[in-house]
Amino acid sequence: MINEARLAAVLLAAGPSTRLGQSKQMVTIAGESLVRRTARMLLGLNPASVTVVTGCESATIENELAGLPVGIAFNRYWEQGMGGSITCGVRHVEGDLDGILVMVCDQWRVELSDLSRLFDVWSADISRIVVANWHEGKAFVSGPPVIFPSNMIPELKFMTRNRGARQVIDRHMDIVEFVDMENAAYDLDRPEDLKLIPGRK
Repeated sequence: MINEARLAAVLLAAGPSTRLGQSKQMVTIAGESLVRRTARMLLGLNPASVTVVTGCESATIENELAGLPVGIAFNRYWEQGMGGSITCGVRHVEGDLDGILVMVCDQWRVELSDLSRLFDVWSADISRIVVANWHEGKAFVSGPPVIFPSNMIPELKFMTRNRGARQVIDRHMDIVEFVDMENAAYDLDRPEDLKLIPGRK
């Protein structure tokens, strides 16, 4: 699907899921773990590459991805926060790129069509940062998945470890475009969030 602009994808799967009480990466939907489902979905975009960042339970996560043509980047500083995982993943990516898509694995309702729409908006002007947004009540919320243009790669490589991609987005609000993605509102943070997944009680 991605032909003209060269986009690499970085999937964050290094966290300990402390508040959830179990590995969110290994939560299953229709018998498939979220980390494998999300990696497979990213591959469906036909990007230049997909890199999965591991950390906590890295061996388990890597085994779960067996057979998929993805790269693995182990973040030895995974306990220090999401920024370090983004930096680790971006440093692992090689080649001449136009942008990098950063995604987490627990947004269980996000579909390939959502990612395709994000890409379509970004590809119209690859100099922009394109960020998913959704509503929580009356609040306007934004977050991953997000696509950064290639000139942001140096900043992504040297982020503050305990802060996520927001630190880069906030510095460049003049080139940010938001894309409605209500499916991105559904993630796994607390045990009660698991009850929203079909087939779970």
